Amino acid sequence: MHVPARGRAGGKVILFGEHVVVYGRPAVATGIPLGLEVEVTAGEGPAVHSDAAGAAGDPRLGRLLAEAAGLVGLEAATVVARVRSDLPPGRGLGSSAALAVAMLRACAAAAGRTLARAEELAWGRRLEAVFHGTPSGIDPAAAALGGCFRFVRGEPPVVTPLALARPLPLVVAFGEAARSTGAAVAGLRARWEADRAAYDALFDQVAAVVERGAAAAAAGDLEALGACMDANQALLERLGVSSDAV
Repeated sequence: MHVPARGRAGGKVILFGEHVVVYGRPAVATGIPLGLEVEVTAGEGPAVHSDAAGAAGDPRLGRLLAEAAGLVGLEAATVVARVRSDLPPGRGLGSSAALAVAMLRACAAAAGRTLARAEELAWGRRLEAVFHGTPSGIDPAAAALGGCFRFVRGEPPVVTPLALARPLPLVVAFGEAARSTGAAVAGLRARWEADRAAYDALFDQVAAVVERGAAAAAAGDLEALGACMDANQALLERLGVSSDAV
């Protein structure tokens, strides 16, 4: 085992298509500079120590380390991980996916392995499921790849980088309370299962906004980009996954 070993991954912002991406519609996301680092050392494991708020005592962390170690051929009982994060949890910045990808990379480095892109995308999604159940894969894709891209869920997913004509300035503002992505996803699924036709129609409307937004982002048209963000947000309200604060 090659220790200490480190892995890093970044967070993300979804510009358009959040939630509906779970149902096979496209979305546009971008990686952000904020991220987290995992360091793997030898010890009595699987054990994870984290500086992230609310992480102490979370049993999912040990499970994440055990699954990541198993994927790359490490004996989970012999590894300990330490997490240092600049990503606030529960704020929609992909902290769970960044942790999954960083943990995977650290374990791979400890095992002396270099992962292919397809492995990072597939295994990152599998590990994110420790936190979110049925993730689309867009968050670990952003964590692994960075940059701005169009994403469609699949095996493998279709990831299309967007070449931007100009930098896109973003301001990310937080509400007062953290929120659970898993709870929001589960709530939408329950509503969709109760009225699939109505929700599928809304998903298709979001998909149309995504395509317009992707074109605006690529062209550097900030006015059109903002209009698409507003349209996307209005549809998220109708889907029941927005908030009064937004």
